[in-house]
This record gives sequence, C-alpha cells and structure tokens, in this order.
Amino acid sequence: MRNDRARIQSWLRIGLLPMLLSAVVFFGGALTVQAKSAEPAPKKPLMAAFVRGGALWVKVDGSGERRLTEANQIHGPKWSSDGARLAYTRGENEQDLWMVHVASGKSRLVAKGTDGRRYEWSPNRGLLAYEKNQRLYVVGTADTSQPVEVTGTVGDIGQFAWLPDGDGFLVSTAARLLPDGAWTPVRLVKIMLPSGPAAGVTRAKPLAVLPAKLNDQVVVGTSTFKWSASGKWIAFVATPTASLSADGDTLCVLSADGKQLKSVNMMVNNENWFEWSAETDSLGFISGIGREAISNKQLKVAVAPEFRPGPSYTPAGYTDQNFTWLTRTDIVVQRAKESGNISDPAKRPFPNLVNVKLGGGQQKRITRSSTEAGDYQPVALSANGLAWVRSNKTTGDCLLAPPDKIGKKASVWIKGIDIGDNFYEQWSWGSVLKFY
Repeated sequence: MRNDRARIQSWLRIGLLPMLLSAVVFFGGALTVQAKSAEPAPKKPLMAAFVRGGALWVKVDGSGERRLTEANQIHGPKWSSDGARLAYTRGENEQDLWMVHVASGKSRLVAKGTDGRRYEWSPNRGLLAYEKNQRLYVVGTADTSQPVEVTGTVGDIGQFAWLPDGDGFLVSTAARLLPDGAWTPVRLVKIMLPSGPAAGVTRAKPLAVLPAKLNDQVVVGTSTFKWSASGKWIAFVATPTASLSADGDTLCVLSADGKQLKSVNMMVNNENWFEWSAETDSLGFISGIGREAISNKQLKVAVAPEFRPGPSYTPAGYTDQNFTWLTRTDIVVQRAKESGNISDPAKRPFPNLVNVKLGGGQQKRITRSSTEAGDYQPVALSANGLAWVRSNKTTGDCLLAPPDKIGKKASVWIKGIDIGDNFYEQWSWGSVLKFY
C-alpha cells in the first residue's frame, strides 16, 4: 500500500494522472466537434525548429525567426504534440536533455548524461519520454515536474516508441550475452501507463519474442517502431551485433496483435529509411546492405498484408537515400549517381530530388543535379508543400515549394542552418531541422 501511494504521488508530480483524466474529457469533446463539422481543417502556419551556430531557433511562417537558446551545441530539436515546447540535447556528445517553452523562451534541464538520442514526446499529451542507462523515464512539462521511471518489471530496454494512442509504450528488451556465447531473446513488450487515480503502477504486456536469427544473423536489438495508417502493422528494423548492424539489418513488419512477424528485406539501420504511407498500409524503404550510401541503395515498397518487396524504383547506376511520401501514390526521393569507386568525398556527385509515381512507374526530376550543392531530406508538409535542405556539405539552407509549385519553383525559407549528421554519406538533417 505504501509503495502504491508513493507511485501515485510520483505520477502526480509529473502531472500524469490529471493529464490522463483531462485528456479523456478533452478528446471526447473533440470527437463530438469533429462529428458535427464536415469542413476541412484550416491550413496551419508552418513552423520549424532549427539549429544555427549551435543555438536553437524557431521560424513561424509570417512571423520571422527567433532565437531560443545561446550557442551550446544544440542538437535534435523535437516538437511537443501541441507545438508549445521543444525537447533538445545540449553539450558535447549530446549528453544533456533539455526542454524549452517556445513562447517564453524559458528552458529547463530534464536529465544529465542521457547520451541524447532516444527521447520522444507523447503523441497527444504534455509528456516527454527518454531512455537513460537502458531504463525508460517520463517527465511532464511543468517546471516542478520530476522524471519518473516507468520501466517496471521489463528490465533493460533497447528501444522504445509511444503507442499511437499515447497510453504507453512499445519497447524492445536489450539482449544479453550468455556464458555459452548465445544471446537472450529480444522481447517486445507494451508498457501501459496508469489510466486513473486508482492505478499507481505501470503494467507490462508481452507482445512478441523475436527469432534468435533473421537472415542468418543473430538478433540482439531493434530500431524504433512505426505504425501503419490503419494501426494494424508495426514496422521496425531487427539488428545484429554493433559491427554487423552498420552494414546489414532486417526490416520487419509485425501485426499489432503480435501474432504475425514478416521479414521484409535487408537494409541498413537507418530509421529515416523506412516510412509508412500516411493513407495506406504501404511501407516504403531503402533496401541494400553496406554502410556506404553511395552504392547499392534502392527504393522499394511493400504492401499489406503480404509485405513482399516490390520492384526497385531506382535506375541502374544510381543510389537512393532519404525519401518522403508526397501522396498515397507519389514518393519524393533523394537520388545521386553511384560513386562507390570515388574515394574522395569532395568529388562525389551531389544528390537531387525525384518524384516517383508508384502506379505506372513514371519518374520526374523535381530539382536538377549540380556540382555546387545537393538536395537532401525531402519532407512532405501537406498543405504547405514540400521542403528540403540544399547543402554543399559545409553550409545548408532550407528550401520550400508550395503544393502547386513542386518541381517548378522553390525559394529559400531558412538560410544558414548547421550541418546535419553524416555517417558514410547517410546524411540526416533531422538533427538540425524539425518541422511541426
């Protein structure tokens, strides 16, 4: 009884229980309002967080730019679901996790020594989850809120993602090497948060146990998890040991009830390189083994329920990298000529953007190849069009094309952002640019 009382008090400290109760009222009302109105949602002002000179900035379309922090090696901005706050890491090696209230610019330290790569906002509440030392924590947005561990009886975790309804998490356990050289199996477990004042503890619900091997590789971990549009399927990458994981992993799809596991294709462990369509249960991904992004990387799509990889959309002699779903039948992909035989990175060709139509296979260049700069990380922004980064690998700008100008005219929307992360030409710009 005493332990339960302490747990309830800890949930109250982070503001979880009142938020859960108010969320029921709020979303119930929201559903009623939506049922009465058939009008389309109005276009929202475009907002982005970005890093410039090591400081965190925001831009709101029509309102200009504003700096939120000093230059403190800021990295990885992520928006809360209501757009009121940003989480980010600060310091060398991203060791400290912070959050900032965008309107006031007031920042506060969430946790020190987090290694800064695994933190995610709730999809519908003011809660931030993060992993530290293979344990999972949740913290609220109030200044007095303190982190509370929610790992419970699950043990050490490897990766996590919020459930789509925000009621908890899906986590993968961290495999351990046994004295006989075998590894403990990777378990996928749901961690359910308290649903009312009478519940003082999290609940663990086993979902699935991954095979010991996939594609003749030992499975010791996973990527994060991504749900299909219908919520019936979960995509993730199953990873072998660290050195092997850099070159070849297995893209998997699991049914939401945990009963069907499908091995889709081999790819590298890059979470930007597999994405669901927002409208259908179609999974786009970049297939191909080898950590170098300059060769053997092909755009493919696998469709429910079989999830057999479709044909490659990448022409011979080219390599595809980051991509985004523009519509249910259109993908915009970052594409470059293969350059596996060019050892000097400065001499490798820059990528451009191509629109791929999935039905008939027609392809059209959105941007033209250049020897001066490349076009990276396309992001579909619905009514706001298409955005991407143009960079010469020293400086970067964010470009924006309205929906009716995609492939015709784009303008610089943010000038001068810091350089993104680069791992063997696997460029990731989410570390310095995030749209809301």
